[in-house]
Amino acid sequence: MTSNSTDNTHSNSDFWQEDLLGRKDVANYLSNYLQRRYQLKPDEEGFVLALNAEWGFGKTFLMQAWAKELQYQKFPAVYFDAWKNDFTPEPLIAFIASMHEELSEAFKEIPAKESLEDAIKSLGKFVKPAIKGASLIALKRLFNIGFEELEGLVKGESTDFEYSDSEKSEDKKELVKKLGETLKDSLNEHKSKAQAIVAFRKKLSQLIDALKAESKFQLPVFFFVDELDRCRPNYAIELLEGIKHLFGVPGIYFVIGINTVQLGESTKAIYGTGFNGHRYLKRFFDQEYLLPEPNHEHFTAALFSNSSIPEISEKEWLTGLSQALYPGHGLPKLFELFAKAFGIGLRDRRRVMRIIEPALTAITEKTIHPCFLFFLAFLYERDSTKFEDLLAKKIDIDVVARSYIDEKVRIRYRTPSSDFSRNGGSLADVGIKEIAAIYLDHYEKSLAEIRKAFPGIVEFPYTLIERVTEEHLQPEMDSRSSKSSIASYPSLIRHSGQFA
Repeated sequence: MTSNSTDNTHSNSDFWQEDLLGRKDVANYLSNYLQRRYQLKPDEEGFVLALNAEWGFGKTFLMQAWAKELQYQKFPAVYFDAWKNDFTPEPLIAFIASMHEELSEAFKEIPAKESLEDAIKSLGKFVKPAIKGASLIALKRLFNIGFEELEGLVKGESTDFEYSDSEKSEDKKELVKKLGETLKDSLNEHKSKAQAIVAFRKKLSQLIDALKAESKFQLPVFFFVDELDRCRPNYAIELLEGIKHLFGVPGIYFVIGINTVQLGESTKAIYGTGFNGHRYLKRFFDQEYLLPEPNHEHFTAALFSNSSIPEISEKEWLTGLSQALYPGHGLPKLFELFAKAFGIGLRDRRRVMRIIEPALTAITEKTIHPCFLFFLAFLYERDSTKFEDLLAKKIDIDVVARSYIDEKVRIRYRTPSSDFSRNGGSLADVGIKEIAAIYLDHYEKSLAEIRKAFPGIVEFPYTLIERVTEEHLQPEMDSRSSKSSIASYPSLIRHSGQFA
């Protein structure tokens, strides 16, 4: 069957409307590659692609949207969130249940549904053996029983072998006899399980043959397994092993969303600290695709879009950015300027956002000074000791700037004489250090002291501090001793910085 290219996009529905990180291009490329691979190698016994990405790189969105688009293009496609099913003791049962549910709905009007039902029924004897090979080794060590004796136990032969003096007891003989019976039952179960695997794969092949005869669907069948690295390591490994053994059938393609570094590290909890988890995981995958790092500005925009920060319309954000110079200005643009000034990458951006989000959410005042808050948050993330030393006046802003701030990153603005049009007025610029310095000079002062410092017209960035003078006090409060709202920002950052 000839596969339609993903370039033939649909017109009725766009699954990529919320694609903040440009992941549609990745999905299009991988779709074309995998479909072409199947055309060239239709007899390949299944294919497993690891989609490797760090958290926050848009992996889950990509896989969900990609699966929906494939379904729209008439490819059978199933999306399975392993993390949401991590509570079940049998990962394969949860996966197969999800597969059954989604494909049954897709196949409800075609004969291929019968092949799907037959495949599911063939797994009736697919049970986990009561005792695994590792338990045999433990049994040998516990009773000093040789593997020949174990084999005899399984076959029902005599258990009258030599014990050490400490083992001469009828209780232990009886226990060994019962263990032998259990081992025999377990091996019988294991045999049934192996037979069920063969039967299931045969039925899956019949399902693929039935789909080839259907004009309604295209091949291959796609299974997307996501969030595997967030699961318990034994759960993740069992699911991968099951996929490898059960689904190695022509026409079945898996895309496994995973952070191989993270899951590789967690497997050490099972196999020991010296275990090479990444190399071990590679045995489950035919290929590994490293999801490229997203555009930094797009990534920052996604951080804010997915945050719980109050809507812009609810607050007045004193960023100092003008629409003329910064089209689409706002918190993401300001955040990106600070990120560049502090020289931090995407992973560190996430950590800073974990500080900023609860801090901004906790501010009840209508007017917010994100320049000061962002400076404090970025410095706290980079060096909490210097953060405290700066606020305690043990060091000054120049020390911080020399260590962490790229002073070539400047915020451009138009002078007060400008009419703030795109083409009019003179341009000037200011660095992050200078903006932070004026806040640090004033944030601890009383409102009366701040108001006294700005009696007339001032120029940006001092306009940011001048706005503090507009804060209203309750009738019973005294401006000579009352502090402004920005006085609370360092404490907010300290508290928010405790979120892991």
